[in-house]
Amino acid sequence: MPRPRTFDEADVVARARQAFADTGFAGTSLDALLEATGLARQSLYNAFGGKRELFMRAFLSDTAEAVDAVETIRHGSDHPVTRIRAQLVHVAVTHGSAQAAPSLFTKAAVELGAHDPQVASAVATAFDTMRAHYAACIVDAQEAGEVDPDADADSLGAYFCAVMEGMATLGGSGASRATLLDIGLTSLGAVPVTELGRDHLGRDDGSWS
Repeated sequence: MPRPRTFDEADVVARARQAFADTGFAGTSLDALLEATGLARQSLYNAFGGKRELFMRAFLSDTAEAVDAVETIRHGSDHPVTRIRAQLVHVAVTHGSAQAAPSLFTKAAVELGAHDPQVASAVATAFDTMRAHYAACIVDAQEAGEVDPDADADSLGAYFCAVMEGMATLGGSGASRATLLDIGLTSLGAVPVTELGRDHLGRDDGSWS
C-alpha cells in the first residue's frame, strides 16, 4: 500500500508558481524547485510527473487567476465606464513600483509563448477571454448611453487588454504608481465617451478613487 502524502498539493503548486515566476522555467533548476517546494525528488515525480508537469500546473493556475481578475470588470453596481476606470486604477495601484508578486502568466508568455505550443495556446485563450471581458464592459457602457454606439467594442476590448497587461509589466519593472496611473487614466481618452459617460466619470463614486 502506498504511503499517504504528507504535503498539500495546492501549497506545492503555489510555491512552484512563485519559483517559476521569479526565475522562469529555464532558470529554475530541479534542485531549486525542490528547495522551493520542500519536496524530495521522488515525491515530486510521484505526485506531479516532473518539472515540466509541475510547471504547467502552476502556470495554468496563475493563468486562471489572471483571467478571473479581469472578469470582475463585468460585475458590480458602478456604471460600466467607471468600472473600466476602476480596473485601470486597480492595476496601477497593485503593480506600481514592483509591489505585486511576479506573474507566472506574464513570465511564461514572454519566455515560452513563441516556441512552446501548449503555453502559446493557453496564453492566446486567456488573452482572448480577457479581451472579451473588456469588450463586454464596453458594450454595457454603450447600452447605458455612456459610450458612442458606433465604437468598435472588440477593438477597444483588445486595446484595454494590451494597456492593462502593459501597465502590469511596466510596474513589475519598477514604474511608479503615479506613472501607471497617468498611463491608465490617459488611455481612457481613446474611448468615445458621451456626455452622460463624462458625467459618470466626473462623479466621485465607485472603488476607483
